[in-house]
Amino acid sequence: MTYLLGSMDDLFFMTGVIDHMRSCALWNPITRELRPLHLPPPIINHYPVFGLGLDPLTNDYKVVFYLRKNAATIYSCSRDSWRIFKPKKPLPLFIDVKHTFGTAYLNGAYYWLLNGGSHTDYSILSFDFGSEIFEEIEGPDCHCVHSSMLGMMLLDDSIAMLNSNIDERFAYDIWVMIQPAIWNKLVTFQCFPKIKSCYDSSLILATKASRLVSYNVLTNKTRHHGFQRSCLTKHPL
Repeated sequence: MTYLLGSMDDLFFMTGVIDHMRSCALWNPITRELRPLHLPPPIINHYPVFGLGLDPLTNDYKVVFYLRKNAATIYSCSRDSWRIFKPKKPLPLFIDVKHTFGTAYLNGAYYWLLNGGSHTDYSILSFDFGSEIFEEIEGPDCHCVHSSMLGMMLLDDSIAMLNSNIDERFAYDIWVMIQPAIWNKLVTFQCFPKIKSCYDSSLILATKASRLVSYNVLTNKTRHHGFQRSCLTKHPL
């Protein structure tokens, strides 16, 4: 399986194409337990747009997967089954979902970054695991141009967006959502390496020498992780 989503309390969601069919599973690397999730036949070949999280009302781990504008499906760990339901509002197309650095689960909801198609119209799509409701949240007014919005991340207990600063070379801005549709530019920093992921308020970077380093955007500190792999700057972790 080539796509890893997580982690949520040491639980990872994995998906990939095996024998020309979409397959997915939940994996706990501590207990070494692997649970295959058998997708219903109508959704096997759809492009994967998944979210992993915890339903705070039932304390049940769930996986959400939206199929198209008028249908979504959710997996319950306690029931070990999928259920298809109709969202109250039409959903964006899967091709509008953009990159997220690290996990995107926060306080009972999962979040995706969306591109509205104009290269300047970015927003957030959220899914509440308790109410099973999708909501679209207006993004920051950061004057993005084509390919300047790099992705979404979590900083402490806040949703944040990372975009390249069009006014300065190798400069990036981080916008933090204070409350739904209210954004504040937290920091602008310069960075040469390739950004790979985000963990604990730190960006995980790959240098030109294919070494991993982390940069904490809150403390402005850099840490070398002593890991090197050839072509690390070209491939995702």
